[in-house]
Amino acid sequence: MNIGFRTAGFREWGLDQALPELARLGYDGVELCLEHPDCRPERLSDADAVALAQRIEALGLKLLSVSYHGDADEPELRLANQRRSIALTAAMGSDLLVVNTPRRAAGREREQWDELVQWLEGSLLPEADRYGVRLAFEPEPGLVLDGLREMLQLLSCLPHSRLGVNLDVGHAWLTDASVPETVRQLALWLWHVHFEDFPRGEHRHLPPGEGDMPLGEIRDALQEISYAGPYVIDLFNITDDPVGYAARSLAAMRALL
Repeated sequence: MNIGFRTAGFREWGLDQALPELARLGYDGVELCLEHPDCRPERLSDADAVALAQRIEALGLKLLSVSYHGDADEPELRLANQRRSIALTAAMGSDLLVVNTPRRAAGREREQWDELVQWLEGSLLPEADRYGVRLAFEPEPGLVLDGLREMLQLLSCLPHSRLGVNLDVGHAWLTDASVPETVRQLALWLWHVHFEDFPRGEHRHLPPGEGDMPLGEIRDALQEISYAGPYVIDLFNITDDPVGYAARSLAAMRALL
């Protein structure tokens, strides 16, 4: 069982500062977020990616996953960076890339769905096959892949060995009737988990135990399906004290798991 932290939470720190701090706190590994200014996909070379992975390993951390969401990027750059992120993930020696989908546009839902399927079939999945990388898609409220229903629809529409799920338990708590049941329904495709707490009815990421979610029931469901992937803490509006948030979260996760 590996507990990791997303480097997005340290976006105002250089990776040279953030990574040693996470190692000092005792995390098993990290999810390397390619939105970080130090490792943007359009600027990071393969050689730099290899060197970055070596720095992570030298600190005693595991590279649990790589991610690229690019929510703030222009659409063309975002699509190009999704493809580039696959190659960078492989260069770093990882086989798991966490990605998401665009925000839903009212009145264009059908077109956006068709565009997503075409993009996966024509570009991302062939690229994933080429590099031996698995794509873990993350449902999120308000996006094209909003929750369990849309995720199952995509998996049914495009059955592929490189296509799976990153489940953010807080997102699922907002969109789905039961997070434990979501875990069970996604068991066959569940490769990666983002873990945090949420206040009731509010999209706000908190350290585990500081919100209203039934985290024990979610943990039990993950154990029930023999989930063996990483548990990665996903906090991002923590620039006032990222070390403090990371420390509290690690202590809470150890107690929970």
